[in-house]
Formats: sequence, C-alpha cells, structure tokens
Amino acid sequence: MSALTQISQYKEQGSTCVHCLDRNMLSQYPPRPRLTRLDSKHGAFISSTGTSPSSPTPIAESAPSQSNPQTQHKHQPTCLSTHIEETFHLRDLELMMHWCTTTYKSMTGDPESEQIWQTTIPQLSLHYPALRQGILALSALHLASTSTSSRRWRYLDTARLHQAQALSGLRIESDEDAPEAENQATFALCCIMIVFTFGFCQIDSEDDSDEERPDVLDEFFEVFQLTRWLVSIMATSRERITSDELNPLFRFKDSLPTMPNMSRLVVLSLQRQNNMEAVRDATHQTDVYDSAIEHLSQALDQLMKGGEPKVFAFCWSFHIPAKFLELLQARRPFALVVLAHYTVILHHLRGSWWMGDWGNRILQEIGDLLEFEWRELIGWPIDATGCLLPRTEVQV
Repeated sequence: MSALTQISQYKEQGSTCVHCLDRNMLSQYPPRPRLTRLDSKHGAFISSTGTSPSSPTPIAESAPSQSNPQTQHKHQPTCLSTHIEETFHLRDLELMMHWCTTTYKSMTGDPESEQIWQTTIPQLSLHYPALRQGILALSALHLASTSTSSRRWRYLDTARLHQAQALSGLRIESDEDAPEAENQATFALCCIMIVFTFGFCQIDSEDDSDEERPDVLDEFFEVFQLTRWLVSIMATSRERITSDELNPLFRFKDSLPTMPNMSRLVVLSLQRQNNMEAVRDATHQTDVYDSAIEHLSQALDQLMKGGEPKVFAFCWSFHIPAKFLELLQARRPFALVVLAHYTVILHHLRGSWWMGDWGNRILQEIGDLLEFEWRELIGWPIDATGCLLPRTEVQV
C-alpha cells in the first residue's frame, strides 16, 4: 500500500481539522479499538502492553537492541517494541517466501514502491520483530484467501496469531527520540495492519452462515475505528522520517482521469442537503457533517483524477470528526448517505483480494436501512458501483 500522502497535503493546505491533526494529540494514542471478529471469535486479544504469544517451536529470538542495556533504556518506551519475545518455526519461512514473491504486491501502487515492499521492508523487519510478525500475518492471510478446507483454517489461525504479536509491538507511548529505522518500521507495520484488518474480516466471513455473520455495518464501524487508530500512529511516525529511503511511498503522483469528474457536483448536492437538514432539524450536527463531506470531497476528487485508492482510501477515517462516527453508529440517515458515497472508493479497491466486495456489502446494507426519501440521495453511489439493491415498493 502506498503512503497516505494526503495527510501531509491536508496540513500544507492549512486544514482546520485540528481535532485530528494536533501534534500533541497524535502523540497520545488512545487505547486500541476492539474488533469483535479478531478479539472474541478467535480468542482474547493480547494486550499491547503484555507479552506476545509464542509459536509452536521453542527457539527464542531476541531483537538486536537487547544486547545494549543503555540503548534499551534510552529508547523506552517506544512506539514500536523491539523486545517482543518470539520464537521461530519453519512454517515462517514459507510465509516470508510468499511475501517476497507474491504478497508484497498487495501493498504497492507503482514499480518504485514494489521494490521497497519486496526488499527494503523485509530487511527492516530483521531488526524489528513486530514488523516481521506483521509481514508473516498478512502473508498467511493471503495464503488463506487462496486455500480451501483445513489449509484455509490453518492459515487463518496462523495469521491471527502473528497479527496479535504484531499489534502487541505497537506501544501506546510515543518516543520522539526513537531511531529513524524504528519510525520506518512503525509506519510500514501500520500499513500492513490496515490491509490485514480489512482482509481478515472479509475472508473469515466468507464461510459464515447467515446466522453467524455479524451485521456488516457494525463490523465495518469496528474496522473503521481500528483503521483510524492505525493511521494516527502512521501520521506521527511519518513526521519523524527524514531519510529518503522510503520516499517513493510518500510521493503523490498525478494520474490521468479514468472517469468523468462528477465528484464536485455530488459534493455540492451533499452540502445542500446538509443545509436543508439543518433548517428542518435544530439538533442536526451541521458542522460535523460539513467536515466529513469536505474530507470525502478531497478523496473523491483524487479518485476521479485516476489516483491510486490505496493512497487516500483510509485517510477519511483519520480526518473525520469522532462525532461523525457516533452518528454513523446511531444509524442516522444522513450519516449513512455520506458513508454510501465513501463506498465508491472502497469499490475501486474490489480487485484487491483483501478488500473484495466490502464496498457493495456496505452500500446494500445502507440501502436496506434507508427510507425511500433518503434512498433517493444515494443514486450516484449506486450508479458508480453498479450495486444492485433489493427492490422496494414505490411510494406514491
């Protein structure tokens, strides 16, 4: 996945979204949001401040920094723990080989970044066990997506264990004096974990019966919250990276438009509707919706210009006000309408094995929840995605 370059662009443009860009706030990460499918169905999540689980083979491996007590003391607590107690198993070789030959492509958007994810990041992971665990987790998940029967569940379980170890290496505290390489490793791990979270819920739900499947919006809200948390850590680590080694991940490249740019008209329509709702309802959160729509507008504009969705798709979760998430969880109709427009971006990632039909599933659920008058406001997302909604009786 390319870097979230939009974070820097918003800052350069003087964004007023201080609730998410304040430097002091970014340095104080909130507790990691829970994700039911990961934290409950597949066992209790191992606390980010606790000891990580061990693999089957008891061959302990220590991080290089443990050999120097003074260095260890100087850089504690750190954003990315280099002191995960981990063990090694031959199966990990299979996973690392799969990463270096196949899975790394899941993270790339151009040839320059391909080399970084294929070579530079794995080399970096030799010194940062948490990053290595993240690589192994996504590689196992990728293998699960193409496997069947018992092998599929074996890979899913392996992915889940490595994911828990990886996240246990992301500490709540942030250290401004952390080494450059540590910030690079933190940034890369957060990118990997965002992809993993979408992919795990997508793949694991494929074998669920209708009774077992969680509500698609409830699950998406949890993924959204976790993504928001990860991107906040990415933003801080990105600010502290000064070397040129990962530059291709941070450069934003203009692309030729791939479709007629209707985004501005769509955004104007949403803004008009927001003002109308403010007139009709004195409790309507106009400013909250304005912020969410404005950041959505920037993402849609990049999409219409032919930009790579992996670059900006997840910035929206980071920039929108926390209050807007509450409105979404409360199933407020206009909040769902705004979210429906965001699914257009997710839809353009449908070719990625880790995204699949997330966008259409969310849009279908929104269409099922909205009353007829509100459904008229999601015509553009339906047309842009080709999503088929259940037929409803026309009201006259």
